[in-house]
Amino acid sequence: MPERKLIATLAALHNGGVEFILVGGLAAVLQGAPIDTFDVDVVHSRDVANIARLQPVLEALDAVFRIQPERRLKPNSSHPASAGHLNLITRYGRLDLLGTIGRDQQKR
Repeated sequence: MPERKLIATLAALHNGGVEFILVGGLAAVLQGAPIDTFDVDVVHSRDVANIARLQPVLEALDAVFRIQPERRLKPNSSHPASAGHLNLITRYGRLDLLGTIGRDQQKR
């Protein structure tokens, strides 16, 4: 069941003490939207302590970059520290880590 895998991803993040907010399709589903979703999208805190908690969770999930997954490229701690997006595949499915969301406040 795909929804169990999505919940397992969220549980791993939560149990690892990672600070994040859920966004995207799964957040909409939890609010009652009648849509299907096949990934987990989160915006994570980019502070050093949170990234230190996030890294072992990604390792436990066997996270690799979705682009060329056959190469098994794993994110290191500098990747989630950036404001960019990490599109990963884990043993439970797709996980998108967003460093920021919305309009860039620096460009105002």
